Amino acid sequence: MLLQRLVEYADTSKDAIPAFYARKPVRWSLAIDGRGVPLGDLVSTADKDDPHRRFGVPRLVPAVTRTVGISPALAVDNGEYVFGWLSEGAKPERVVKQHDAFRALITEWAAAEPEGLGPAIVAFYRNGHAGRLQAPVDWSRGDLISFQVDGAYAADTDPAKRFWAGVAGDRKGSGRSGLCLVCGQVQPLLKTVPQQIPRRWLPGATQSASLVSMNEAVHGYELQKFLTNTPICADCGLKFMTALTDLLSDPLHSTAVSGQNARLAWWVLGGSTFDPWATVEQLDPTQIRNLIAAPADRREATVEDVSRYCSVTVGGNVARVVVRDWVDQPVRQVKNNIRAWFDDHRIVDAWTGEVVTAKVSQLARVAGRFEAGRNGGPGTWTKFGASGEHRPPDVFHRLLGAALLKRPLPPKLLNHVIHRIRIDGRLDAARAALIRLALRRHPSLPEHDRERLTPTLNVEYKQPAYVSGRIFAVMDDLQRTVFRVADQKLNTTFAERYFGRAIDNPQVVIVAGRRSVQAWLKRLRGPLHRPNWSEAYERRFDDLFVQLDAIPHGAVLTDKAQFILGYHQQRAEMRAERMAAAANKKKTDLPPGSNDAAPTADEGDDA
Repeated sequence: MLLQRLVEYADTSKDAIPAFYARKPVRWSLAIDGRGVPLGDLVSTADKDDPHRRFGVPRLVPAVTRTVGISPALAVDNGEYVFGWLSEGAKPERVVKQHDAFRALITEWAAAEPEGLGPAIVAFYRNGHAGRLQAPVDWSRGDLISFQVDGAYAADTDPAKRFWAGVAGDRKGSGRSGLCLVCGQVQPLLKTVPQQIPRRWLPGATQSASLVSMNEAVHGYELQKFLTNTPICADCGLKFMTALTDLLSDPLHSTAVSGQNARLAWWVLGGSTFDPWATVEQLDPTQIRNLIAAPADRREATVEDVSRYCSVTVGGNVARVVVRDWVDQPVRQVKNNIRAWFDDHRIVDAWTGEVVTAKVSQLARVAGRFEAGRNGGPGTWTKFGASGEHRPPDVFHRLLGAALLKRPLPPKLLNHVIHRIRIDGRLDAARAALIRLALRRHPSLPEHDRERLTPTLNVEYKQPAYVSGRIFAVMDDLQRTVFRVADQKLNTTFAERYFGRAIDNPQVVIVAGRRSVQAWLKRLRGPLHRPNWSEAYERRFDDLFVQLDAIPHGAVLTDKAQFILGYHQQRAEMRAERMAAAANKKKTDLPPGSNDAAPTADEGDDA
């Protein structure tokens, strides 16, 4: 099914690549006229300042997988084949054979397609022009060299494509016909897959790799080598390899994260223009707005019912493609899954008071270690793949699966994130969103509790751990207020000192904290002359403590998460109250807060 979906994508793609061709950078260009006379020296097409031309201009190049044999391409190849140049470590006798084979192929082309550009290149060699050209100083063995005849790129002409399709088909064909397992038609079958995926698109690969390969008897069914028991026709083999390579190399259709050991490529079949990547990773507001509004006003076109979302997650192992995941789902179902994703992870930002969503890559990033800045400077999230990141190795792809396919979250993710919050002392909107997401999708959480886990503070939610987190937030806020009014420097806040311990055992910290609360309230009433503020805090504590039959202790995993969520949302609610009061939009009995800026962190590279 994977191969069939890739072939379907190749058939509908606007950028169709000819049979047995691939897009590769061509470093050097040689211009000749119709009589084979050079119009100058070799010209470099590389531009180090342009990332798309760093190794030359990308062009369609005749390409089939080379093994140990001599196998020239048509009208474009490296310096050993085109000119017989010797590179470091090359064997002279082999290079002679390579060059002779290249010239012989050009001669065959000229005879088969006399109206094409082959005769001009034959004349170039016959008249001895090749021996007069010197290799450029910065030439290397892997550089491709192409011929331009009267301004036309010889390898990309129709006669060249026709001739090359026959040559490459003979090289890679098995010499037999049969029922192709991909298209279901009786066609000439391949001996081996004609192209490979460059290793740069396959994390973990050390060589270019094949999607389907049985080059040793032990790898194949009934100890048969090659594609003997995997019948694939030449047309399908070219299409699915070209399609997969194009998808993996297209930043709009693929992504990879350092250290996550895989690359994901996705595509949509059936005519839908829906872009899931723009929705869950780029957070395109237009895409999100249309996605959420569609069920209500029935604007979703019928094309969504027949369109399908496909994705494949691949890695590499030496010269093999490792398919780690394969997805094929209706677009409408994917849209429903993404709506649920936003419902489950939206969270209030404690500093702005706005309900925000997070990129999948950001949720994966905050699952790693946070490094506090020096001397009060901004901190950083340890980058993906860095030493000591302490980030689950597949968390990005697992979260992406949860977003697009509504798959369960990794069982240990919630415990891991809570551990990182305790160790790092860092709780921001993205980590709070991850906590809420993990809670709402936790298999043991009752449905009535799941619905009460709202993005903002839910004052009607009486779950003991959640209420305890709210109490802890008010305690921390009271301490900050007292020290601010007294104009005293606060080296370590109540939350900074006790938050990690409170997550594990709220009872111990809150009971001990009540003694400090009484002392802080007494200072507000007495030396600081703020009795109204003291009464306001007392009312809040009374309202919260009356909701508790008992303060929880020895919290289980979901209780720890509930405590963190209650703390975050209560802190956000108090700041929002103060911001509204300052703008004369709402009255509050809370004292004015500080004007501290929101803590910042280096977000690192996007996925």
